[in-house]
Parts: sequence; C-alpha cells; structure tokens
Amino acid sequence: MNYDAHANIFWGALRALPEKYCRLPGVPESLPALAANYPDLFDDPTRSEESKNAVDAEWRRFIDFPPERAGAARLHFFPGPMDRQVERIGLYRCMLERIVHSLQERNFTAFIKHAGCLSHAMGDAVQPAHITPDPNNFLLSQMLPVPEDPQLLDFHYHTSVEAVTGTCGTLAEPKLLGVSIEEAAWRLSVDVLLAIRHCRRYIIPTVEALFAHDTGRAEQLAAGPVTVAAQLTLDALFSAILIAEKRVGKLPPVDLRLIPPAAERHDLVYGGAILDGNKKMPPNNVPVTPGALRVGGKIVHLPGLGVLPHSGMQFDRSCYMSWILPAGVFRYFTALAGLHAEIGTGGAVAFSVLLDGKTVWNSGRMTAEMEAWNVEIPLGEATELTLRTDDANEGKSFWNNNAYWGRPQLHRSPETEQEK
Repeated sequence: MNYDAHANIFWGALRALPEKYCRLPGVPESLPALAANYPDLFDDPTRSEESKNAVDAEWRRFIDFPPERAGAARLHFFPGPMDRQVERIGLYRCMLERIVHSLQERNFTAFIKHAGCLSHAMGDAVQPAHITPDPNNFLLSQMLPVPEDPQLLDFHYHTSVEAVTGTCGTLAEPKLLGVSIEEAAWRLSVDVLLAIRHCRRYIIPTVEALFAHDTGRAEQLAAGPVTVAAQLTLDALFSAILIAEKRVGKLPPVDLRLIPPAAERHDLVYGGAILDGNKKMPPNNVPVTPGALRVGGKIVHLPGLGVLPHSGMQFDRSCYMSWILPAGVFRYFTALAGLHAEIGTGGAVAFSVLLDGKTVWNSGRMTAEMEAWNVEIPLGEATELTLRTDDANEGKSFWNNNAYWGRPQLHRSPETEQEK
C-alpha cells in the first residue's frame, strides 16, 4: 500500500465507528492519515533521527514492540512470512493492549497513533504485492512476463502494484472479535489469514491491467484489498473499544469449521478436509455428499468436517488438523465423531483428540454402523488442539474411510449444552 491507500484504510475504518470516535477531542484532522503511515515514515533507514523526531518525538513507542511479547522489535519486522499469522498473535495482542489502554486513559491522540499503526499492519498483510507465495516474484514473472513495451521498462511486480491507490468501499457492520484482548488478537490473526487467501486473487488481474495501461481497472482492483484491510481494522478497533468500555457481553461458541488449521495433513487424492460433507471415493468428479452420522438411532445430517485417513503410500494411514488456541480463553471442545453413515460403509477408523501433542481421547475402532461419539474435552491451558483420524482396517478400506467431525466447537464456559 502507498501513503494514500494506507490513509484510505484508516479513514474508512474510523468513519464506520460510532460517531464520537471519528472526531475525538484534541486530535488534529490530519493525524489519522499521518498515523496510518507511521511504520513507513519511521522505519525508513534513509531518514535521519532528527527528521523523524521532528514529526513525532515519541515515534518509537508506536512502532517498536517488546521482543518477548511480539516476537519482533519493530512493526515492519514481523517474524515469518505473511501467511504464518500464528506467529503474529503476540504482536496483535500488544497493539490491542496499547489501544485499549489509550482509550481507558482517554489519551485520544495515542489511540489514533496506535490504531493507525494497526491499520497499517492490516494494509500490509493484504496487499497483493506482499502476499504472493513467491516473495521474489520469480514464478509470477514467468507466468506473466513483462511485455516488450517501452512504457513498461521500469515495471516492478512489487512496487508497481503497490503504487496503485485504492479507495475504501462500503464496510459491513463491525463485529466483536473476542471477550478479551487475548481472544481478540487470536481471532484477528485468523481473519487476517482468511483475508490474505482472499486478496491473493487480485495480483494477476492487477498486473494484467498495468500491462494494458488500464489505470482505471487497476485502481478498481486495488479497492478490494483496501476495503478488506479497513474491515479488519474496523473489527479490531470496535473490539478494543468494547473491551475498554467493559461492554463485551457474550459470544457464541467458536465454530472450528470456519477457522483454518495452523497445520494439517490429508491424503492428496482427497485434497483436504471437506466442509460439511465427504467425497465419495474414488474421486471421479462425484459431488460432495452432505455429512451424515448416526445419532440417537437415526441418521442425522449436520455441519462438520469430512476427512479421509492417508492411504499409507507416503505417510502413516492417518490425517490430522491442528489449531493454535489462546491459552485459558476456551474451556471445552465438543464434537460428534463417526464414519459417514451413508458412504462410510465398509470403512473403519479411530478418532483421537490431542492437546499440546498429547492424546487425551480416543474413540477406538469405529464403523459406519456405530453411533457417533459425543466428544467433550476440557481444554485447560492447552495452546494446541489436534483432531486426528487413523485407519483401523489395515489399509483394506481406504476408499470407504469417510470419517466426519460433526459440529466441532470451542466453548468459553462449561455450560456446553446451554451454549449449543
């Protein structure tokens, strides 16, 4: 994002907040655009310390972060690539803490500066030029080589795309990310990861528009990531405001179907967990089948994640999904586990739940004719939850091992039945 795009992101988020946060007492009208660009202004090694101090003598307190809390000394120096958002949870937690503290102290100037830096982080995270799987753009340059055009001699896959300014579109109603800073930082990292996966789609059409000298089309495309970044910023600031004002209320259980795992392994022919169903195997373009488990003597269709243990050709005959959890936020994990009651006939698997790498529950051998297990696991202070499924038929029923984790949820309190 360039200077104007970062400003558009922050202004878009601020204008969608309750009106009193758009014009805070003692905050100059020019500050939001400037604050949204603090990381670029103060991380610039070509600028002298004197020139930085002239802009804001306290600039370090807004873009520097304790290494033990955030894993990075400065906002731009995130640990790991953009799509490893788990490593940024500490950074987001630190930023949200500062925003909440500024609001509680009624230091609105500090609030705008900290919030501007957060919006900058959101813009950098979803900028298509930043999030290609190939950071040096070698693969992109081979798929989309620069045309032999004198006007494109200085084209650069990163800086030329980043130079396009996008406007902020209409934002959705802000949502509460968590009942605590810890949960809000965790959820923000999840939403950023989903936003990254969404915004990668803009890179190829944007490059094609620039090759065609279609500036209007490029700017139209740039509005997509700007709007996404503004929505991420809006949700984070809205959550910080409610936490600061102690108005968070209650939230429903977290649906793990919609949270991307931090790590997972599935059989290649299956292609990963199937949302709300299983594939009938072999994979001959057969549509996804709605998930079905035996519950209370009946076949029940319900939301969940369909999986298939690995064939054993490269790994052991298992598959798994692991999620990083905010310590102490969630009390219980619940799910229904069983083979698909309609297309799992002849299969046999065993389900396991692991906390921090240790098995805490195992179903034993299950077939499609058996009732689904009602799983309820206390989480304690665990920071990693793994759902594992193993073949239990010595590899003889690979195509039929259609296993299903129904309604996988994280609960904040022990009253799981009421929450359901």
